[in-house]
Amino acid sequence: MRVDWKSLKDFLNNTELYGFTNYMELPNDFYVWIFYEGESFSVLLHKGSADCEDFVNNYKPRAILKNDLSEDGYKTSKTVFVGQARMMHCLFMQFVTSTAENNDTSGLIHMHTLDDQGHITTNPDDAVTTQMDFCASQTKNYGLHGGGLETMEDIEGEYIGEAILAPDIPAQYGGNLYFVRNRVLSTPREKLMKIAINVGEIPVEPAGFNVLRIHVKHPKGVQKKFQVEIQYYI
Repeated sequence: MRVDWKSLKDFLNNTELYGFTNYMELPNDFYVWIFYEGESFSVLLHKGSADCEDFVNNYKPRAILKNDLSEDGYKTSKTVFVGQARMMHCLFMQFVTSTAENNDTSGLIHMHTLDDQGHITTNPDDAVTTQMDFCASQTKNYGLHGGGLETMEDIEGEYIGEAILAPDIPAQYGGNLYFVRNRVLSTPREKLMKIAINVGEIPVEPAGFNVLRIHVKHPKGVQKKFQVEIQYYI
């Protein structure tokens, strides 16, 4: 489907699918397209135009051109089987929002709290986000199977849960991948669980890519008990 640049740009900004952007540079134009859910959206941008300059300056650096074709021209894919070489683990941890208080004994989770400016704080009264980073290994690839978030006591007000892989790696380099985004938790109780089948393994390199971040945004300073569950293969 041929669309105008504003429509395609708005779609990219709303979905943040910058890494799905494809382009071909022609002598006088840029041909830009994105393939999403079986539909292709494309636009032809003339060099020297304001739309083309916008694409080149703000979107072209964030596009990641991919080669998923084999030598015979067919798309490549693989199936991952988890056998005896890897075992499934279910890690549960209870924590209290606005604090770093938790019952983790694995050493695989690191917690901190953020204020409304996004800065780390140790003052519970300033905390609006309670955040935990999970990494199964610094030396071995591992696979994520599923995860969940459960309230252990009644909550009121707005609580938002999110889960992000490689949170500190920019999206244009393949990081900042959201598994759960902007999920408003039900009150007074919530039990959220997401499972992924046959997702393959998460590599150790580049450093930081195999970090899973789970965070809960909540009313400032509120202290409520939650439980997080992480299912992984290693």
